Amino acid sequence: MEKQLKPFNVFIIDQNVLMRRILSNILLNEDWVTVSCSVGAVTYKELASRIDSYQPDLLFLGVDSLDSDEMNLFYQLRDTRPDLHIVLLTQLNEMGAKVALKGLKYGAVDYVTKPENSFGMLFADRHFHKRVIPILNAVSELSRKDRSGRSGKRGDRVVSKEFFPNVGQMTPDSIEIIIFGGCLGGVSSLYKIIPSLPGWLQVPVVVVQHMPGVYTRELASDLDRLSHLKVKEAADKCSLIPGTVYIARGAFHSVVKKEGGRKQLVLHKGPKEHKCRPSIDVLFRSAVQVYGGNVLGILLSGMGSDGVLGALTVLENGGIIWLENLKSALVSDLAKKVKILNSEIKEIDASGMSLEIVNLMNRVSLRKITDFQNSRFTITRKSGQAAGPGAF
Repeated sequence: MEKQLKPFNVFIIDQNVLMRRILSNILLNEDWVTVSCSVGAVTYKELASRIDSYQPDLLFLGVDSLDSDEMNLFYQLRDTRPDLHIVLLTQLNEMGAKVALKGLKYGAVDYVTKPENSFGMLFADRHFHKRVIPILNAVSELSRKDRSGRSGKRGDRVVSKEFFPNVGQMTPDSIEIIIFGGCLGGVSSLYKIIPSLPGWLQVPVVVVQHMPGVYTRELASDLDRLSHLKVKEAADKCSLIPGTVYIARGAFHSVVKKEGGRKQLVLHKGPKEHKCRPSIDVLFRSAVQVYGGNVLGILLSGMGSDGVLGALTVLENGGIIWLENLKSALVSDLAKKVKILNSEIKEIDASGMSLEIVNLMNRVSLRKITDFQNSRFTITRKSGQAAGPGAF
């Protein structure tokens, strides 16, 4: 981790004193981090005063329900201090999922799940460390860009062809499945894309978003309420139906299988890849085995390496890979690694992604029709028949 020019300042607000203590210990083990506020409850006026005094880079805010004072505090902060990075501390249950998704839609950076009682927290130190440190590093990078006057909202990445031979030509015969993969920041992007897709989309869509099981179920339910397409959490051996969006179930890998001519998703609890389950790589590899190169893979905001090797597999088989661009992605670590594979990979703002998908599907359909007509024209010429409109 790059040394900070000044300490990375963190606030913690959570009613559970043990939660505050565990989180503080994790943060203070990082020599570039300071915790200048750790309280159980605070009014907006009191917190605003502390923010003005200490200028925090990140706020961890415990919220247990949608109608709580803490949730109202979150809304006030988002309205009055939109540049403050906020991570929600949410319970690992259905209400926690609702809180996390509401917060992400309203501008929270991310969430960290916590057990419902103090006894569970005593054994959750490893979980907190695994979640908190990557978030800390990602937000630190965002804050560093803010302080240096660079927002990170630049144009697409440029990768020199001189150094990187492009893998794959990205010209499939057709698109038979669309796969989204996302990590940190990916949920917010999904809310911009999935509800904007048209109801007539004639291919299945599968989404891998790194979330726990109860959260993926709530994500599917909420997106289904907002979308023209049917959105559902993936179930074991469910058929892949065109016009349906499947959210990979948390804690399970989702793989594409073909059995008796029926394409389906199979769930399993195999080893984690890149410390992830579900894994984007696992889904990409399986999709290529069934659909060949007729895959459109779209990688959203995220960090780490899950999705890089899977994208390579898609490209090597002639499929298409797109990336969420720097303008809309919260974190671009994953995209930077994938861009190296092929300098021609298209980068798209999340708000315009659905239109790009529709345009691609229309172009592929038109090309298939043209190729079919050309093949019929060739056949009629060989048979010595006239090649007029009536021949088709």
